[in-house]
Amino acid sequence: TTSTTNANNNANNNANKKAKNNMHAPPKPISVPPGTSPIEEQPKRNPINESCTILVIGASRGIGLEFVKQCLEQGASVYATHRSTQPPQSLLDVQKQFPNHSSRKIRFLQMDLESETSIMDAAKTLGDDDNDDGGLLTHIIHSAGIYLPGTSLDGKARGPRKAAPPVTKEIMMKTFEINTIAPLLIAQHFIPLLKSRSVSDGDGDEQKLLLPIISILSSKVGSVDDNGSGGAYAYRSSKSALNNIAKSLSIDLSNEARVLLLHPGYVRTDMTDGNGLIDVDESVNGMLNAIEATDATVGFRFVDYKACLIPW
Repeated sequence: TTSTTNANNNANNNANKKAKNNMHAPPKPISVPPGTSPIEEQPKRNPINESCTILVIGASRGIGLEFVKQCLEQGASVYATHRSTQPPQSLLDVQKQFPNHSSRKIRFLQMDLESETSIMDAAKTLGDDDNDDGGLLTHIIHSAGIYLPGTSLDGKARGPRKAAPPVTKEIMMKTFEINTIAPLLIAQHFIPLLKSRSVSDGDGDEQKLLLPIISILSSKVGSVDDNGSGGAYAYRSSKSALNNIAKSLSIDLSNEARVLLLHPGYVRTDMTDGNGLIDVDESVNGMLNAIEATDATVGFRFVDYKACLIPW
């Protein structure tokens, strides 16, 4: 067992070195013209399986919880974050449904996205599991976000929008703290824990390098082109700013990882008070298809759960 573990660790270390030293020019980012939403092809270039270890941010409910379930179903190990001091019952129930075994584990990681100290502590805790310092995470899926009351300009009904409480400075700042700043802090503190992996490409002994993937849930509401109804000042702008942060990450990490932005659709969750057009399982399944279609050959892009590319 020890020799097998050492061999796997050496393979991962070699993959990381190749990722940093032998990368070709990164692929161009993918943009689509305003007013269009073409469907991309999504072959499984980078399948999620037992060789994957995935950090899911915002894992205790809704979309994040469903990511945990579906990743475990595909054989991956998952680090599931939660804000509460102790793991919530929702995650404990998942642990019962998917008991740990040799190649698949679920671990809980306490993290408060409003506290950089908490994010740093969580990264240190996870890093303590990286026994060979060769990296641990093949994927980061950032699912956490908030949509606070206070969405209108001045409380009045305007255009297609009904009257609603006006946005305030406090709502803007709180929304940006969670939706925009936290994903950047996660990247800063968890990037050292990312690892590449090598898999057979099906041609003899040739190995294909799979870079780690950072997937960040944005929203079509953050598209400037798509804004046809106004309002939602805090949420819209926080997601637009997040999109630009993700673009910068994709450039700065071009030799180390691939970054993509995901739109989950209008999903029935606690955030939407149960309103929506689709359920979480359909949304997450579609987004996982996009993640699995992403490898070193695929450029930065903004894509929804139906494989539709979204204009900026």
